[in-house]
Amino acid sequence: MLKKLKRPEIVYIVVPVVCLLFYLGILKVGHHHFDLTAHHNYFRHLADAFLHGRLYIVNPPGDWDLVAYHDKYYIYWPPAPALVYMPLVAIFGVNLPDVLISSFFGMINVWLIMKICSLLAKRFSLALTHKHFAWIGIFWGLGTVHFYMSLNGGVWFVSQILAQTFLFSSVYFLLAKKSKFGSLILSGLFFALTAYTRNHLVFSIFFIFFLYMAMHPKMKFKEWMIRGFVFILPFIICSLLNGWYNYARFGNVLENGLAYHLMNPYFVENFKAYGYFSLHYFPYNFFVEVIRPPVVMLHRPWIKSEPEGFGFIWGSPLFLLLIPAFFLSVKHMVQRKMGDRAARLIKTGSIAATIHIAFVIFTIMGTGWIQFCARYTLDFQFFLVVFLLFSWKDLLVIPYIKLVTAGLIIVSVGIEYIGAFVG
Repeated sequence: MLKKLKRPEIVYIVVPVVCLLFYLGILKVGHHHFDLTAHHNYFRHLADAFLHGRLYIVNPPGDWDLVAYHDKYYIYWPPAPALVYMPLVAIFGVNLPDVLISSFFGMINVWLIMKICSLLAKRFSLALTHKHFAWIGIFWGLGTVHFYMSLNGGVWFVSQILAQTFLFSSVYFLLAKKSKFGSLILSGLFFALTAYTRNHLVFSIFFIFFLYMAMHPKMKFKEWMIRGFVFILPFIICSLLNGWYNYARFGNVLENGLAYHLMNPYFVENFKAYGYFSLHYFPYNFFVEVIRPPVVMLHRPWIKSEPEGFGFIWGSPLFLLLIPAFFLSVKHMVQRKMGDRAARLIKTGSIAATIHIAFVIFTIMGTGWIQFCARYTLDFQFFLVVFLLFSWKDLLVIPYIKLVTAGLIIVSVGIEYIGAFVG
């Protein structure tokens, strides 16, 4: 046992556990009120409803952001997270320590992204070590909005944290490939759960498709069709179940409840004028969630509270490296120094998934209010990390890039620490 603990793989235990200790408020500086049970986590109420053969929830802790239809309360969020809560609610009841649950899955996400990057490096011969994966885990767990979201048990945050768990699990099983069809089925199942936790993450299929192309460059068309069907089958089944779920509640397979949404008055005017999705929101949402800088102060909490949020590249400035990474990729393309085919495919999949997911996010009514930084952007940040991972070799031509990268990660952690504990 002691011999095993000395191996480099120890980072896959230490980094996630350290993140968990931060999520639980054990490693922190300054006062932080730690409330284990979130007042607005409707997933445990929906889990209780499912366990009792109902599709509506009873005795919710308020009606904010619920759906009221025919004198019953429903939720408009996709229902997959409730499946995770069902065994917990069955054993412990509806009053669960939501923050412990979100913190636990936050820790799992850190472990998963480290393992995924390790598998990518191994399969595609990237010159990366366990130290690199440790830095990636630290950045993801403590240097992105994943940090403060893992401290919160509200329905909005749990949805995003679990969506990442499902997405990472899908990619992990695709790469792990324990068996030809078994891994595909598991990957497809977790992809389906991803899509029915955050619907727009269905566009992560672009990344998965190009990744699988890179993994199997010589696969014949017939085999592609067979494996594609195996992968997509769980999604088809979940889509049919979701259609029945909507029809049983609202009499329409396409109605998820937004038409009967009890939204905060803050959104009502825009909803009446433009609806829930509209290109009208795009310029403002893009500005706030990508470009808008935070207001820095010379006293606590150091960053002014902005309920609408600010650009994710300032909350996680490591992503500023995407600028030289992108231009170096374009330069190599122009000069026809394209690198290996697998890297091109995976970068293409990362960009395609990011653009499609971001487009949906930027056309939604609202930026993620109330929040720190830009929490919606977490939905596509994994693909940006992968893009940087496959661009690292190119970035090494920049002087002092290793020192700059370490500094940007440390600054990212500092900023997100403010959002988690100080702000």
